[in-house]
Amino acid sequence: MAFSLATGHASFFKSVMFLLTSLSLLTGAMVFTSCAAQASGFGAADAPVSESSGSNANEQSHPHAFKRDEKINVAVAANFAKPLRNIAEQFTLLTGIDVAVTVSSSGTLYAQIQHGATFDVFLSADRARPQALAENNLVHKNNVVDYAKGKLAFVYSGDLSDAQSCEHAAGETKEQRNVQRTDCLSKQLIQLIENPQNKLAIANPKLAPYGIAAQQTLQNLSLWQPFLPHRVMGKNVLQTLQFYTTGSVKGAFVAYSLALDLPSNFASTVDVNNVASTTVISPVPEILYQPIIQSLVVNSKTAAALTPNLFDVLATSEPQALEELGNKHKQEATKQFNLSDANGVSSASLFVQYLMSQGVQHSFIEWGYEPVNTIGVGQ
Repeated sequence: MAFSLATGHASFFKSVMFLLTSLSLLTGAMVFTSCAAQASGFGAADAPVSESSGSNANEQSHPHAFKRDEKINVAVAANFAKPLRNIAEQFTLLTGIDVAVTVSSSGTLYAQIQHGATFDVFLSADRARPQALAENNLVHKNNVVDYAKGKLAFVYSGDLSDAQSCEHAAGETKEQRNVQRTDCLSKQLIQLIENPQNKLAIANPKLAPYGIAAQQTLQNLSLWQPFLPHRVMGKNVLQTLQFYTTGSVKGAFVAYSLALDLPSNFASTVDVNNVASTTVISPVPEILYQPIIQSLVVNSKTAAALTPNLFDVLATSEPQALEELGNKHKQEATKQFNLSDANGVSSASLFVQYLMSQGVQHSFIEWGYEPVNTIGVGQ
């Protein structure tokens, strides 16, 4: 299925994005509260970005919630930053444990941990880097957990009628849909590459797993070599998407989850009376790239306490589920999580348990991911 939206960009928006990116290159990091990070939409994505889940949660009352006077530091690959922000806020609201989040490419965060960075949990966009930390005895071998399966998408500025012609018919098999989508994607790319002025973006395959998937896709379509003269590389998928949203490139391979977020982010910046083009979001058939299994690791040489999962008694599946519960139901939910249940369980382990709980895993679907553990850790 292809989606579309208008992508005429106001010059003010471009200027702000350029300024943010330039500042991040100069400073190396930017610090946000969780509210500011949400309001910024596509923030500077080429350098580590830190934010905290505690600004809202500390204002909440937790008469029945488990509390600890501490903060955990979580590093996350850029593609999963927005879901993690929501999950961290839920976790803080429920437990009182603040979560400081650092966002960058998987490769950058992996290198930082190798050099002694004190992240409590590292959520990579691949499986290889967390496993490598375990194989190199930097973390306990049992601390590596698959948490999500990602999807690749190609977004480009083009003709909506072309996208609509690629819609699959009712009754088609999965194999038939894959063949049709592969053919359409190939034609879309060839048409863009035929214009020597067009630039196309991918994330750096050396740093970002979604960049590897994009390279595999182009190679399987026999388009890698023709693509190279048009290539622009982002450090991670957020920066790659920024190249597209600011008009620097004509198309980009990004995480499907980020592509799904395009309409809401552009709602306030597109001049509907001056539409320059149409953005087409084309999911890449999964037969064109190796599965993007995203793994996390608890950054400790001691085995994390991931079983039993103390959060599977809860049924919070929506991003703001706890806030929307009535007082009675909220108390019933939080009463089941208490100090005696978590004795001897580190806050980092509790965070991973929450991420892997049934309700949170189910919510991954609406973010554009597939859960890899539908019954939760320890079940």
